[in-house]
Amino acid sequence: MPFERFTESGKGYRPRISIRPSGTIGINDSALKRFGLKSLKYVALYFDAETKRIAIGGAQEDEPGAQRLNLAGKGASISARRFLDYHDLGVKTTTQYECHLDEGQKLIILDKEIKRKERKTNPVNPIS
Repeated sequence: MPFERFTESGKGYRPRISIRPSGTIGINDSALKRFGLKSLKYVALYFDAETKRIAIGGAQEDEPGAQRLNLAGKGASISARRFLDYHDLGVKTTTQYECHLDEGQKLIILDKEIKRKERKTNPVNPIS
């Protein structure tokens, strides 16, 4: 098999899902592609009270709890304010999570929070 040139530099490829202070759940393009979400119009949101984890699965428009998956450019979003408020899962700043597909349950599960690296600033020397 011949080598294939990599031309997709400049963007991330790890599937990630973010929760925004506005109550929106964002899904990056990698997660959409890897987990086959681009073909869906509706999703359902799940919460495991024991582990405090969120999951996303496919849904039909007429199912109870179905939420529209809003596809846009290089990602998608879900309006989830009521879900997040109900489970007291609101965030003050946008929080990103790694995620994986649970094949048995057919759910995308949000895993550990991605901790942002703190920027170290150089001390400013006053001008004498």
